[in-house]
Amino acid sequence: MRSQVRLGLAALAILALAAGGWRLWAASDGSAGRRDDVAKARNGPEFEVNVATAERTTVPVAFEYTGVVVSPKDAALRPRVTGTVVERPFEPGAFVEEGQVLFRIDPRPFEVALRAALAQREQAKAQLSFAEVEVARIAPLEDEGFASQQRLQQLQSNRAVAAGRLQEAEAEVARQQLNLDYAVVRAPFAGRAGLSDVNVGDLVTANQTELVSVVQMDPIEVQVALSAEASAAVQEAMADADPRLTVLSDGARPDREARIHKLDNRFNTNTARRLVRAWLPNGDGRYLPGEFVRTRVQVGTKERVLVPTVALTSQLDQRIVYAVDGGGRIRMAPVETGDDHGDMTAVLSGLRAGSLVATDHLQDLRHGQQVRVRQGGSERPGAPAAGAAVEGVGVERR
Repeated sequence: MRSQVRLGLAALAILALAAGGWRLWAASDGSAGRRDDVAKARNGPEFEVNVATAERTTVPVAFEYTGVVVSPKDAALRPRVTGTVVERPFEPGAFVEEGQVLFRIDPRPFEVALRAALAQREQAKAQLSFAEVEVARIAPLEDEGFASQQRLQQLQSNRAVAAGRLQEAEAEVARQQLNLDYAVVRAPFAGRAGLSDVNVGDLVTANQTELVSVVQMDPIEVQVALSAEASAAVQEAMADADPRLTVLSDGARPDREARIHKLDNRFNTNTARRLVRAWLPNGDGRYLPGEFVRTRVQVGTKERVLVPTVALTSQLDQRIVYAVDGGGRIRMAPVETGDDHGDMTAVLSGLRAGSLVATDHLQDLRHGQQVRVRQGGSERPGAPAAGAAVEGVGVERR
């Protein structure tokens, strides 16, 4: 009995010693953690971020649209006479000059018709000459009573008929001469010819067969469908100065400037857009009719606060930047953004010019966090640049 009591007391003593040891270990570990925190606080922030300064800059007021290249002169050539093609002295797809011969239609039927019309005209001239002689001979006799008035009137009528037939014959000669001229199809203006399926020996029908198309290449036009807001801005700019339209390239070639020269007189009721056209230099033939291009229509300039686009992030549907104050503390600033300008984005409200904004590690930042600022290759606690708005971290109150 006594041995059992001794064993129970020994077990209780062991448990008490174990509990005391655990408490001592926990207390020592907690004090070590607090010492580490104090050491970190004394050494300052270890997290480093790159920053950029929000700058107020003059930027263009512009609208970007998809435009289409159109030719101011675009002709689909059809024959004016029916006949067989005997010559095609041009290369389809090549540049042609104004008046250059493109097709020749067999002229022999039209030459024969012209000779017949000339003969008819000579007959009409002879008939008119005879009618005039008759009137001149009978008129004095009618005055002296040797010829009736009815006879004179009949001869005068014959003379008028002969004069009309002469005019008809001359018109027929002109028509046949036109047909002969139409047998030669020429380029109506300088430009580029399209491909053609009409070959020598083909029979072409007047006003039906399409021979080839010709388009003017330089200058060419860019057509853009503007919204009501952009249309009003362009019209206002045209009254004060020449608004600019820039055809944007893919980066491999430089952009090209165009000059806006006309606006349509109405909005399209289906699209609520108004068409505008601009002259585009195209001496190198870079742009072709029907080609879609990206355009920027600039109507003026304005002052905007710009920040690097990489400094912007989002929370839900709100765009934000992480501003850094003079002590290197992070402040989350909701902002309203505008257009992009290269690798910069305009901030319409929510941030002051001169503020410092973080440009990296955005996913790791949080409001109120202490960071070390790296700007221009040097590390320092986030002191703002000269002229920066330190109060309120440069954040505008909206």
